[in-house]
Formats: sequence, structure tokens, C-alpha cells
Amino acid sequence: MKIVVIGGNAAGMSFAAKYKRNQPLDDVVVIEKRDYLSFGACGLPYFVGGMFDDSERMISRTPEQAIASGLDVRINTEMLSVNRLEKKVLIRHQDIESAIDYDRLIVATGSRPIMPNFGEYNDEFVYTLTSQEDGIAVKRALKDSSKQRIAVIGAGFIGLEVFDAAHGLGKHVTIIEREQQIMSQQFSPEMVDVVEQAIRTSGADLKTNTSVLAIRDADHGGYIIQTNKGDVEADIVVLSLGFKPNTDRFDLPKAPNGALLVDEYGATEDAHIFAVGDCAVVNHLTLGKAVYLPLATTANKQARLMADYLSGKETHMMGFLGSSSLKVLDYELARTGMSEQMAHDHDIHVSMSVIDDKNQTDYYPGQEDIKVKLTYQPGTKVLLGGEIIGKKGAVSRINALAVAITAKFTTEQLGYLDFAYAPPFSRTWDALNVAGNVAK
Repeated sequence: MKIVVIGGNAAGMSFAAKYKRNQPLDDVVVIEKRDYLSFGACGLPYFVGGMFDDSERMISRTPEQAIASGLDVRINTEMLSVNRLEKKVLIRHQDIESAIDYDRLIVATGSRPIMPNFGEYNDEFVYTLTSQEDGIAVKRALKDSSKQRIAVIGAGFIGLEVFDAAHGLGKHVTIIEREQQIMSQQFSPEMVDVVEQAIRTSGADLKTNTSVLAIRDADHGGYIIQTNKGDVEADIVVLSLGFKPNTDRFDLPKAPNGALLVDEYGATEDAHIFAVGDCAVVNHLTLGKAVYLPLATTANKQARLMADYLSGKETHMMGFLGSSSLKVLDYELARTGMSEQMAHDHDIHVSMSVIDDKNQTDYYPGQEDIKVKLTYQPGTKVLLGGEIIGKKGAVSRINALAVAITAKFTTEQLGYLDFAYAPPFSRTWDALNVAGNVAK
């Protein structure tokens, strides 16, 4: 059996390594366009923010290590096309083209940043932040003391993490977001308003419901960003406008955004081609539908599941919740499962409850507000999703909620779930207990 993996980042290498351990006698070839593998882009905002300085720490496995494990790794090699009839891929290495045959093809080509046409300008200090090269360039630019004005276009995960990093370096940051709120795809408006207020209080300029029309060079250096609500001046611009799956060279059924359509095991309509990671959809556990979840954790888990499945081993994961979190200033933002917006988009009737509580007892130093929103089925009260925001304990609680949702707990069961208690960590009735009891 010959397995060819296109893409050597998180999903591709997770699949290749696990499959090779399962089937050591099979040939596993990894085709990677860059000269490095297994790059953890999630660390980039912390790298550019000065929390560590060696970009190699974001690489979990070198090509040499992968080859030593038995993988056939081809770096600096680009896939040009796929011949599905003959089961061959055309590749190019050092300007030499050749074909490689496969029994199964694993597409793990990831995604690329969306780059709208904002006009003509000198792009020397206009960046995205998804690759090792991006990180080194942005880090160098932020170290320049003459560049104090940072504009971040897009208030999703990367945009807010870049804001956090630049703010920590003492820069003045303007965040420009087209939607009415930050993190509009992940959080409800009533949940993130406290974070938006904190961003503005920090001295940053947060412009929501604001569209960028054009970027042009300023007369005395830097940039003028033209928006529908006036101009913004910046020395550095970071674009964080989402991702487009790298699937242009695959003639297979796709979602509207270009992600390859696959079943719960990553199978495409072609019995010999599977897809995993940011180039493909995954099965959402509580929606019961395929959705696009470009998350590192999802890519790694789906890749491992596929490797076991294609090796003939029993698998245990049949869906994902999109559990995710981020830090903005002193706040933890965490979410899992089906949100109210997702339910609305998919025409699913749900019930919601929102509580304001405390993360711990008041007599132990460090008590903070914490807010919990639950989404659940109206009749059965089975949990479907949740959002938690606070300065302490939001992420740990979302992990507990993800377990409860996976186990199909009801709100009543959540209300009586026996969480650990001590004054520094919670109150006798934890915030999740309270949320469950209110939802009943």
C-alpha cells in the first residue's frame, strides 16, 4: 500500500506519523512545498509579542526526524495536479517535474489568508500572520521603535491575538472589524461586550461595523486606511480576514468556501482520496452536519482518526464541537458546541440561558466576574453548546462543558455535576452548576 500525503503541516504530519506507526510496512510519502514541517502557527502571536525568540520552537518535528521514523519526506516540492484515473500526482522539485503514483491520496493542503484587493500600496509593512516567515517579519517590524501605530484589520482569533501582542509591546493599536462586534462567528454580542469595553479602555481604538475600502501609502511614510467611517493612519498593517482552503487543484465536491466535502472519516467522493485539516469540512457533533472548523486541535484529531480508520483500527470520535479559546488583555474567551448564531444559520430551534456569576469565593483574593451562556434543546434540555467569558477560570470550565455536551448531559445533570470545590477556585455551587440550574 502506498499512501501519498499532500501537505506536511499539522494535519498531514499527524496522519502520516500515526498511519506509519499503525502500518510500518506501507510506504508513506509526504509532499511539502516549504522547507519545514509541523509548524505550530498558533504560537505566532506570542512569538511576535516577545514571549519567546526562537521561531524553531514552533516546529514540532524536523524533516530529518520524520525521515528517521520511516516516512518518505519530500520538502521544497509542490504538487501541480492529480490524475484520478491513473492515480498519480504530478509534482515539481527544483524545476523538475515528475509523477508519483498512489493507492490512497491524503489531501492536507491547509488554507491561506484571505487577501482582498485594497488597491495599490507598498506592501513592505503589510502582513498576514500564518507562517514562520510571517512571524519573523512581523516580530522585526514590531521591534522598530519608530513604528508605533498598528492597524489590525479583522477582529477574529488572530486579529485579537495580534492586538494583545502589540498592546503588550506598548504600541497604539487600531482594530477595524466589518461586523457589529468582535469574534462574531464564535461569540454572542451580550457575551463579548465586556471585552470590547476593556479593549477601548486600554487605549486601543476599536472600530466595529467598519469596512475597509482601500489602503494607500501616506505621504510621509506609513499607510492611510480608508474606511466607510473615515481614515486610519498606521505604520504597520496586519490583515486578519479569515482563510480560504487550498483546494483549487482538486476537482472534487466542495463547500461554498472551497473546503472539500468529506464524510466523518475524511472520505471524498473518490474512494482513493481523503482530506483533512483546514482544506476540508468536518462533522459537527451537535449540529449533525459538516462544517468548516479551521482549528489546529480539530486537524490533529481528525488526522489521527483517519489514520486509525484507514489502518482498519476501531475509532472512537464521530464529531467535533469547535471548542476554542483565546486571551484578550486580562480576559479568557472560550466556547464550544452549537452557538445561538449557528442554530439560527442552520434553522435549528434552541433554548438559551445566560448567567452572571463569580469564579470563586469573595473572601479569597482574586474574585472575578464570569459569564456563562448555554445553548440546549428546548424539550429534552440536552446541552448543545456554551460560551464562557471571564478573567479567571473560563477555559477550564469550557473544557468541562465540552465533556458534558459530548456525554449528552442535560441542563439538570449539569446543575448537579460534582465539580471540585475550594475557595481559591470556585464557590460551593460552581458557575456551571448555576448555569445548569437556571437553564432548567
